[in-house]
Amino acid sequence: MTETVTKNGSSLWKYIYAIGGASSLIIAAIFFIALIELMTGTFNLFQKNFVIRLIKLHAEYSESLDKLLQEVNLLDMSILVFVGITALSFYPTLRNISVPLAIIAICQPFIGIFLFLITQEIGRTATFSTALTISVIILWKDRSDRVAILGIVSAGLILIPDISFILIYSEIMSIMMSTGYLLFIPWWFLTSLTLFKQAKVAPLHKVISNDRTT
Repeated sequence: MTETVTKNGSSLWKYIYAIGGASSLIIAAIFFIALIELMTGTFNLFQKNFVIRLIKLHAEYSESLDKLLQEVNLLDMSILVFVGITALSFYPTLRNISVPLAIIAICQPFIGIFLFLITQEIGRTATFSTALTISVIILWKDRSDRVAILGIVSAGLILIPDISFILIYSEIMSIMMSTGYLLFIPWWFLTSLTLFKQAKVAPLHKVISNDRTT
């Protein structure tokens, strides 16, 4: 019997982890730059993302701003796509904990994209719900994982005002969402570091073959 080690599977996962890490880093950068734009008032590119608009709407309702949330735009769609790529790169880790929950985690952003394209409004919540699901699964395995705890807290603080937006507008919700937003940025950054580390240590997949000679 001879044992051969193939690097194809390993290389594939290394690339997937690396791409996921890059996607997470891009999301963190988009949210961070949007925050800088909002504080300095210099540019108005990334602060058009739906989270900032929801925060503004909770602080002070504006019909024109509300209408802007009811349309498909490239920035929000890009965020959902990057979330989907990140979720896919987490699958090997999540499936070792729970395959059904892993499938739910990777499906959420793509369901969100579908709903967003169809309704032009619903679906962007998948940005937070995916982060929440991933964090819950990881915390299920390791109760002391601080990054997972950060993900649950930040996503939860954003999800509650996002869902309640249908019923009420409130300054309290605006403050809650703003806090979640501030915590959400480092979560995406730390997530990118985790995936980049996974890309470096992705295990080799061994293929065992039997050779018989007579």
